[in-house]
Amino acid sequence: MKNKIFLFIIIGLISNIFPQTLFRSGIFLLHSTGSCIYWSPDSLATTNIQLEIPAYNLSHNYTGNEAVTMDAIWFPKTPFGNDWFEWHNIFDNNDPNNDIQPYLQDNKIIVIKSCYPSSLIVGEGSPSDTLNPEIKSIYNYKWHWRSIVQVMQQHPENFFAIWTNAPNHGGNGELSHQFCKWAKDTLATGNDPTFGDFPDNVYVFDFFHKLASEGSNWLLPDSLSYWNGTYYENHPGGRATNLVAPLFVQEIFNAVIAYEESLLPVELSSFSASIIGSTVNLNWKTETEVNNYGFDIERKEGTRLSEVGTFEKIGFIQGNGNSNSPKYYSFEDNNLTAGKFSYRLKQIDTDGQFEYSKVIEVDLGAPMKYELSQNYPNPFNPITTIHFSLPESGNVKLILYNTLGQEVRSIVNEYKDSGTHIINFNASGLSSGAFIYKLTAGTFSMTRKMIVIK
Repeated sequence: MKNKIFLFIIIGLISNIFPQTLFRSGIFLLHSTGSCIYWSPDSLATTNIQLEIPAYNLSHNYTGNEAVTMDAIWFPKTPFGNDWFEWHNIFDNNDPNNDIQPYLQDNKIIVIKSCYPSSLIVGEGSPSDTLNPEIKSIYNYKWHWRSIVQVMQQHPENFFAIWTNAPNHGGNGELSHQFCKWAKDTLATGNDPTFGDFPDNVYVFDFFHKLASEGSNWLLPDSLSYWNGTYYENHPGGRATNLVAPLFVQEIFNAVIAYEESLLPVELSSFSASIIGSTVNLNWKTETEVNNYGFDIERKEGTRLSEVGTFEKIGFIQGNGNSNSPKYYSFEDNNLTAGKFSYRLKQIDTDGQFEYSKVIEVDLGAPMKYELSQNYPNPFNPITTIHFSLPESGNVKLILYNTLGQEVRSIVNEYKDSGTHIINFNASGLSSGAFIYKLTAGTFSMTRKMIVIK
């Protein structure tokens, strides 16, 4: 059997790395305890989260879009109610009054917390506690956290921080200590047998143990409480803010940057073009992908910047999201006329950000000679493709014969412009066997054999 003949020209081979997505902007979804640390509760505070962020950027030389930022907003949108069962409902999308999705879309970093009522734990608890999610038992709290973190794990495009219970003056400090220790030392280290490996995009900020100590029976010391003029409240005071704010900024943003650096960008290792007849085949390969929604394929007529024409989208190929293994992509630009073309890829992240690849150039010149290519596939059933090239315009015949030389079908019998032409031939109605197809154009004629298999 003769080898298949193709007009196949490698046009270009390039590589580049699309810029990595930055995790630098955040939102702190807080209630009163968090607001004390984010702003300042009293005159004893000499710093707060807002003041610590510029200091962090300065110490790390982060400027422009590399600078870290964090806004704050009261959320959930109720005067009270940011206990763990409420966050469980929010992350399960079971609270229509508190939709967290817009915050996920508008911010790379999400910080959630619960206030001091979450430390009013009533006991160890048991599986039956889940019948009433509002029971404040260690069992239920672990159940809430596992569910919340599982949802967070499904959003690698975000980085999440959860700070543990806020200590108070009453309640059972020992039970809060046990739960928060489990959250930081067991769950967050991947050693919880129920949850298993802890996701890289979640960080546990152990707020409880920043303020409570064994010497104070794991309760909030008066020295770190807010004095309202009559008694010490459960809200952290200025001294607590001075202690926690720098730790919060350092821990959260250090963890965020570490996560960002662990993610490999979309690395385009090759982008090439080839010509088969009047079709340009584009092929590209990525070595790694992070949040890759996909690629717009764009084409411009002409190959020089000075030439008339702008890039226009001609197709889209879905990406693989997140991947650390090679992925291969291809796209066909069909039925082109002779000319010069430029192609580029627009790589789009899941958050809508995009970057362009380098441009590759294709010269789809007019054929220099008459040519009839071998049909492909061959053998086939029932459709095959036939390419033929014409250096001059004129009347063309493409006739199919059986092996006895009898005409079976007229495939083409018309005037054709110069260029490369592609014919999709359907052999339905023909019997199995060998056939001859003959191209006649002016004084040129050429034959090839095709085999139909039924």
